[in-house]
Amino acid sequence: MGVRSTQGLRSHVCRTGHGAVITLVIVQGAWEDIAGGVRAGQWRMVAAQTRQLVLASLQVSGLEYGGEPYWHENGGAFDQITHAPEALRDQGLALVHEAGALARDPSGAESWLTRLEAWAHVVHRGLGLDEDLPELRSPEGMFGGLRLVRGWTETVDALGLPPLLPSDWTKPL
Repeated sequence: MGVRSTQGLRSHVCRTGHGAVITLVIVQGAWEDIAGGVRAGQWRMVAAQTRQLVLASLQVSGLEYGGEPYWHENGGAFDQITHAPEALRDQGLALVHEAGALARDPSGAESWLTRLEAWAHVVHRGLGLDEDLPELRSPEGMFGGLRLVRGWTETVDALGLPPLLPSDWTKPL
């Protein structure tokens, strides 16, 4: 067990709980689309999903530095990159720019994909979790993700943070 300095319990729960859910729901899905798009030569989709992955990852990173948890359904204007560290922002936005250029010259797609994966892992490691998040789209992943969310929900509610999951996921059938 390691010790990690935080700016308080609310900040830690916000960063870890919301960051993990955003990573599970948005970043993992975008990554799968990007990897498949590179294999299929679907460069516009690769560019769009890279933008999604980078912005969501910067949002996760920025939670530690004053960013607020946010789901699109909650409305309002939101700048996902303001609170993310400058170096991480610059690297991520460069990867988005390079993704757009792959349609003209896909010859460097594999090396670019490797760099994108490494960049995304830096953000994930920043969550401070002791183990990797489950792959949500795998047969075991959904249950691992639900266990993770269930464990944090009571604390998130007690601290007055927004819910971890979008409301349409938690409505009774």
